Amino acid sequence: MTHTVSRVISLPGYEGCGTIVIQYYIPSGFQEPCHPCPGRMYGSSQRTAYLPNNKEGNEVLKMLRKAFDYRLVFTIGDSVTTGCTGVITWNDDIHHKTSAYGYPDPDYLKRVKEELAAKGITAP
Repeated sequence: MTHTVSRVISLPGYEGCGTIVIQYYIPSGFQEPCHPCPGRMYGSSQRTAYLPNNKEGNEVLKMLRKAFDYRLVFTIGDSVTTGCTGVITWNDDIHHKTSAYGYPDPDYLKRVKEELAAKGITAP
């Protein structure tokens, strides 16, 4: 998980503060005992998410980093989008904005903090 800050892009509803662009890269590997098909290989995946570059957005960024380090953001499962099985998917318990067009959503940061708290990830 890496991130950059764009001062050029502003998210609707958060004009003027810039945007945190999160890049997730998960390398290929083999499913573990907690996955649907232990020992079976899965391919790599790359995802992007967006947060406003303000105090609350940076707080959520730190919480997402902790959740990613604890392996709570992604899982192996069936893709609702493609129908493929045994692939890297979002953990549906922690929602991400994967497009700047997902804003404005004035309750998103509050909701994602609640979702993270439900997984034991608290604000720094």
